[in-house]
Amino acid sequence: MKKLFFTFFISLNALIFSQKIEGRVLSEATSKGVSEAVFYIIESDQRTISDSLGKFTLVKPKLESYSVKISAKGYQNKFITITNQKEFIFYLTPQHVDLQEITISGSSTQIQNQNPFHIETRKLSELTNIYAINMGEIISKIPGVYQASLGNGIAKPVVRGQQGMRVVSLLNGLRIEGQQWGGDHGMGISELGLGSVEVIKGPSSLLYGADALGGVIYFSDAPYAATGTREIQVYGLGQTNTSGGSGRFIFRQSNDRFRWMFGAGYSNHADFELPNKKFAQNSRFDELVLKTSLGFTGKKSVHNIRYNYVHSTVGIPGHTHDTTATAETFFSDQQGRKYMLPAQFFSNHYISSDNKWFMSKNEYHILTGWTYNQLIEYDEKVTIPSLSMNLMNSIYTIKWINKSVKNIKFTSGIQGMVQLNDNEPNASDTLIPNSLTIDNGLYTSIQYSMKLWNFQAGVRYDIRNLNTFHPFGGSDLLTRNYDGFNASFGSVYGGKKVTFRTAISTGYRAPHLTELVSNGFHHGALRYEIGDRNLIPEYASQLDVTTEITREHVVVVVNPFINQIRNYIYIQPVDSLIENIPVFKYRQLSSVLFYGGDVAVHYHPHFAHNLHIESSVSLIYVKTNSDSSISLIPQPRFQNSLRYSFNLGRKITLKELFVQYTFMGAQNQVAFIETPSSSYHLLDASFSIEIKKNIQLNIGCKNILNTKFIDHLSRLKNIGMPGPGRNFYLSFNYNLTQNLKNK
Repeated sequence: MKKLFFTFFISLNALIFSQKIEGRVLSEATSKGVSEAVFYIIESDQRTISDSLGKFTLVKPKLESYSVKISAKGYQNKFITITNQKEFIFYLTPQHVDLQEITISGSSTQIQNQNPFHIETRKLSELTNIYAINMGEIISKIPGVYQASLGNGIAKPVVRGQQGMRVVSLLNGLRIEGQQWGGDHGMGISELGLGSVEVIKGPSSLLYGADALGGVIYFSDAPYAATGTREIQVYGLGQTNTSGGSGRFIFRQSNDRFRWMFGAGYSNHADFELPNKKFAQNSRFDELVLKTSLGFTGKKSVHNIRYNYVHSTVGIPGHTHDTTATAETFFSDQQGRKYMLPAQFFSNHYISSDNKWFMSKNEYHILTGWTYNQLIEYDEKVTIPSLSMNLMNSIYTIKWINKSVKNIKFTSGIQGMVQLNDNEPNASDTLIPNSLTIDNGLYTSIQYSMKLWNFQAGVRYDIRNLNTFHPFGGSDLLTRNYDGFNASFGSVYGGKKVTFRTAISTGYRAPHLTELVSNGFHHGALRYEIGDRNLIPEYASQLDVTTEITREHVVVVVNPFINQIRNYIYIQPVDSLIENIPVFKYRQLSSVLFYGGDVAVHYHPHFAHNLHIESSVSLIYVKTNSDSSISLIPQPRFQNSLRYSFNLGRKITLKELFVQYTFMGAQNQVAFIETPSSSYHLLDASFSIEIKKNIQLNIGCKNILNTKFIDHLSRLKNIGMPGPGRNFYLSFNYNLTQNLKNK
């Protein structure tokens, strides 16, 4: 009986998983095979790469129909829906510029020009042509996205002038909660193992719940190794400005059903060097990252379990109780590396289980996760922390997609989060009390396709319950219940040469615990914060219009917006001191209007096929019904890059030259006690060398002209501390891919 059962199991397993898809990818211009073309089945998350003749083989998923993306360098991406075929020949059209990527942050995976809502999609490799020291700097190269930094170790994303709790960050769909309310708290996300980032600008509460008032940043892991292969990647970098560097190791392996990866990384940086050859005292930091994931493709399902750990030790530059301190107070002739006070210690754990089931006309998605953030801050005593906080979150998302009606897709879901904030008793200060926050939301949307037009509309209802566990700041226990209703509507015309989309969306954000009850020293932010229990929820309404004009050698994207936020909550200095620390209070405006837009151009000259020129302009303006109440409005930005491919040499190949020029305009939109900022220029460059196709060297220099600059969003602007000076760097990337032996 055991032998019969074993034979039956093996036969059933072979029947389910042995059916193969075979085909070739050919060039439409030459009819020759396209090597290294990626054949990717979206629903089953399976991926394979064509050989030198353009041939590929992949296990066929047990689905009635499935979506496929075929991509290759120098060709237009191809998207098709497959039913019962097993053998294929695909022709790819040569194209120099292609914006038709797929997005995964929306209600379901779809092509960009079929999405009614504008989503900026970038591969991480596109954003790291010039080395960036943190994730905030990486994504700030996207039009409309900036970073608010506190030295090199702490950076927060800013989307169209919104940051902190108004911007929701997700890692593979898991909402990241890591004390983002603090101006001195970083993102808690490393680039290790990441493949792409998507940015949704403006209110996005429909799919992501309350708080996504300013936008959403969605990070996605790089794909697993191609089926039947093993990949090993080793990365190392050294730079002169911080006398530091980083190293990473990633292992990936995939067979027909199972896929897994493991990665580790470590970064260590001393104080950064200023343009005057001095050093920014206590701007040092280090970071340790561990990451692993396991994926499984079932008969009609896909499952992924992921774990990510990030630990960092970060110095707090510019910290003082002296109100007369100047930037020179924090200049040093010696570059320090070992941590000194004040300093912060961050630990972040992210665990998620992502499951999808595919039926004939239905798709079910269940994501559960748990995140844990620990923040310990030492101010003056090495034995007693000034702050010691634990933030634990249990998160769930349940989604149903129905395609029973032709050209119509229904999406409905529920989301929730249970958040527990706990202060350790050994801390000398407590900024907010122990508390419990429970969020739940219900939404539904409908998408209708009609030839080149797509329409999408949806509604959502959220409720939040907030309770504190003990009296705080001289006040009693706090219990609050908030709820909000949101809606959105979008349309897109997705032609071959013109894509035009219009979207109207609303957003809702309940006051955060810090805004309601803060009453204490926030040493990292250099201020004493006082909350207001009478704050009411914010509501936003945005009109976003996007026009994309695509030609063979040029792409132009124009994206204006206008966003009105009612009951806007902000923090403002009150011109008083407590123990020489400035006092700030949370307040509320009846209405704030944000408006502006982005214009981007990608030009690929016909006469120079190896040359790519990209330019973008980002402008943000604010209008309020009171006098100068909104601070930290990003500067106007004009960004340009030039990329030239050489492919000179054989064993050692000169691959590419990349030059980037950034102009930040003057910022005179300032709030009470906030000072204007001057314009500045930055010039960066790098070139890459490839050795035997699996080793790549990248040599570059940031701030080539050693420009002295102070960004308007820098948290060190208040003491006049400039940004880093000239920085030379060298990185290497070793990639090894092996085919697995069939047993």
